[in-house]
Amino acid sequence: MPRRWALALITLFGAAALVAGACGGGGKDVYGERGAVEVSGTSVTVELKEIQFQPKGIRVRVGTTVTWVNNDPIIHNVRQIESVFLSPDVVPPGETFTYTFDAPGSYRYQCTIHHPTMNGVVIVEEG
Repeated sequence: MPRRWALALITLFGAAALVAGACGGGGKDVYGERGAVEVSGTSVTVELKEIQFQPKGIRVRVGTTVTWVNNDPIIHNVRQIESVFLSPDVVPPGETFTYTFDAPGSYRYQCTIHHPTMNGVVIVEEG
């Protein structure tokens, strides 16, 4: 009987580890928070290129204007997870979307056309 319980517990913990890994618990920097690039100016450009946001994560001050420019030959969009900012449904190649951040916070966003692999974050801090 004790051996049966031990096998059941091993199976249970193994399943829990698999679920945690599948749900992002594996330590991946999916939105770019850990590698966020510090921006010192009042404006910054993020490229939509090679089906990625480049840079993926940026750290800016309140009042900074971010312009996303589609430098890919395909359509994209820029959609903040909580809908704080939303580009048009389609941002064609060569077009831009701009937003000025007026409040501190961490703003995760994605291209809903190419999610879950095309994600980014703007981390806004007081000046």
